[in-house]
Parts: sequence; structure tokens; C-alpha cells
Amino acid sequence: MDAVSLYTAVASSAAERSRYSGGASSGNDTAELGKDAFLRLLVTQLRYQDPINPVKDQEFIAQLAQFSALEQMNNMASQMERLADFHWQFGGLGQAVSLLGRTVVILDPLTGAPITGKVDGVYLDNGTPMLIVGERRFSLGDVLEVRPDEAAK
Repeated sequence: MDAVSLYTAVASSAAERSRYSGGASSGNDTAELGKDAFLRLLVTQLRYQDPINPVKDQEFIAQLAQFSALEQMNNMASQMERLADFHWQFGGLGQAVSLLGRTVVILDPLTGAPITGKVDGVYLDNGTPMLIVGERRFSLGDVLEVRPDEAAK
């Protein structure tokens, strides 16, 4: 059995499993082969190989190297995602901290009117930088204007 027909067999098998399980999938699209499908493909290839002409060592090692590369790419993608989330969260926190003691104009999400006040505190709410202005809390995204310090004049 050649690699193309094995690929087709594994992909159609995954599509049938999805169809018989009520269309629910494990989160992976059947059109895209992940590491589980790659392992199934490799095991199927080994199971149905021609006993007279078995898979050569070099081919098997190349397939294992491809699997290892796939695994490393998945790990790297998830680490980059975590790094981007971390950068977004703490970059915003740095911006919020730089506003401490400054006068800001904020769009009040309740009334839609601008509010002017001094930033008295900063905190994170589920990863979103929040500003404390007076007795109220606002998202960093609600800031319309940052006024220059009066002491700097």
C-alpha cells in the first residue's frame, strides 16, 4: 500500500468516525492531519507493508524525524501563543502603571460621557489592565486622553 492510499484511508477513517459520533470531533478538523493521524498512518503503513519488500530503515527513520519535527512545531506554536499573551497582558499593565497619578479623560461605559480624573490605582482583572479613577474602575481601553502633568508646566 503506497503513502497516498494510506493517507486517503486514514483521512476517510477519521471522517467516518466523526460522522458516526454525531459529527462531534476532538477539536481537530478531519481535513488537517495532526500528530494522532500521523501515528495512525505510520502504524497502518507498518501493519500493511509488503513482507517481501518491507519498509526500509531509512524511510522509517525519515518518517520518525518528520513526526518529531511536527511535534516540535506544535510545541513552538503553543509557546509563541503563550508568549504573545504574556506580552499583551504585561505590556498593557506597564502602560496602565505609567498612568498612575496622571489626569486622564475616560469614556464612561455606562453613560457614554467623558469623565476626567486622576488615576489612583491599577490592577489586572482576568488579564485586562484596569484603572481606578476616583471610586470607579475602568478598562485601559476606555482612556480617551492623557493630560500633561501640572507640575511639569
